[in-house]
Amino acid sequence: MKKNEAHPITIKLFKNNVQAVIYIILFFVLLAGFIYFGNKEYKSNDNDNEKFSSEHSGANQNNVFKYINVKQAYNLVRNDDCLLFLGMSNNENVTYYANVLDDVAKELGISNINYYDIEDDRQNRNATYESIINYFKDYITYTDDDNIDLHVPTLIVKKNGEVLLFDDEEAFRKGNISNEEYWANITFDKKTIITSALTDYLEKEK
Repeated sequence: MKKNEAHPITIKLFKNNVQAVIYIILFFVLLAGFIYFGNKEYKSNDNDNEKFSSEHSGANQNNVFKYINVKQAYNLVRNDDCLLFLGMSNNENVTYYANVLDDVAKELGISNINYYDIEDDRQNRNATYESIINYFKDYITYTDDDNIDLHVPTLIVKKNGEVLLFDDEEAFRKGNISNEEYWANITFDKKTIITSALTDYLEKEK
């Protein structure tokens, strides 16, 4: 090979040496990017509170809710300890309940409550969703034709394998009364019930 003559492989792959250098630099830049972003830890719930307040008109800002999916919810309910709120977006009763729950959680120093939106899975009736139903079959409210399903809002509090609270009462309401009037009448009592359950939940950690 003559002096200053490009290597035949370089000639074959690249038009000139400058292009070869550019591609090599780009390769190492991309490689460094893959390594950096592959090792970077992401917090999936950084904006969960914003997402929750956007999906629930009237919800508290900077709330404590952290979104989880059906598989995460199933793994959670099978644990000895479980703090899980079931809901659906744009559901007024869920929003009212969430605000009471959020207030109590903040008063007790609880920074995160797992939130599972059941709407899609309830429509699809996938196996994991059905497993959650079966797990709580002794707590779920049945209809008069013995159909069993999850309802919203529902708060599940479980500690050391003991179910401290399975509250789906607000999923069913009697009487022709607006949501606003209903919650104005029951907020104090509901807050007391939630506070008691979450206090027991925290005390059992000691």
